[in-house]
Amino acid sequence: MTPDVYLSRVSLVRSETARLLKIWRGFGEDDWKTPSFCPGWDAANVVSHVTTGASFYANSVNRALDGLPPEPLYGKDAKEFHALRRQKGEELMALPRGEMMDAFDSSAAEVQKALERIQAGDLEKLGYHPRGLVRLDAWIGLRLVEMVVHDWDIRRGRDSSARVETQGVEGMLAFIPANQARFFGWREKPPFEGRFLFRSKSPEAAWSLRVSGEKAEESPDTAGAFDAEIGADGEAHLLLIFGRAEREAMKKADRLQVSGNVDLAMKLLDVLYTKY
Repeated sequence: MTPDVYLSRVSLVRSETARLLKIWRGFGEDDWKTPSFCPGWDAANVVSHVTTGASFYANSVNRALDGLPPEPLYGKDAKEFHALRRQKGEELMALPRGEMMDAFDSSAAEVQKALERIQAGDLEKLGYHPRGLVRLDAWIGLRLVEMVVHDWDIRRGRDSSARVETQGVEGMLAFIPANQARFFGWREKPPFEGRFLFRSKSPEAAWSLRVSGEKAEESPDTAGAFDAEIGADGEAHLLLIFGRAEREAMKKADRLQVSGNVDLAMKLLDVLYTKY
């Protein structure tokens, strides 16, 4: 993807934030208590998580832009960071819901301001993430997925037929190839070799992923030979990579298609399209 594509999604983060702020401020007590898709979490848990995430993202992005060493927002390492973030989330949930939403509003404005500082020449700068340093172009997608997927988590808990909002699917698709390469590097897997063609419909897109040993590299190049082809609609690609859908269920619904060397493709999807 070109820098302009990634940077164009910053405005979508803003509009999705405004949309969710309006919806969540309108929640009644029963809405807040409704279980979400996330096991053990109700809507209040999800919103508090998104709120603490905004402060975390803003810290990582701003430090990268300011040329400061990457470090967690809380604590000295990933373990302390996770523990303190959970504590911050519990403190938010103890507040009256109006005050919790005020905190969401202010933290969202903080991360939006940080994202809007990013210029094309900044996209390769690295910000702190507990799983490793992450480029700023990816941070745009990470914040967007917080909006898009957690919105679905809450709605899916209330309505099993809920779908991801169309603008969210279209916006997130730009980040799926790089997410695949990054997640492959983070997750346990056997070393193998292969070149894979990915296709999306609704919206239409195509990209390739080359696996070499324990590394994967994405590319917009879709020419030449491939070991396997993997196709799905855009929502399926999004839900599968973030652990919100079962691969076999998507295949049975004809929302995920695999051709070519299926065994090799399954070795890849066992890493990418599995529990998040």
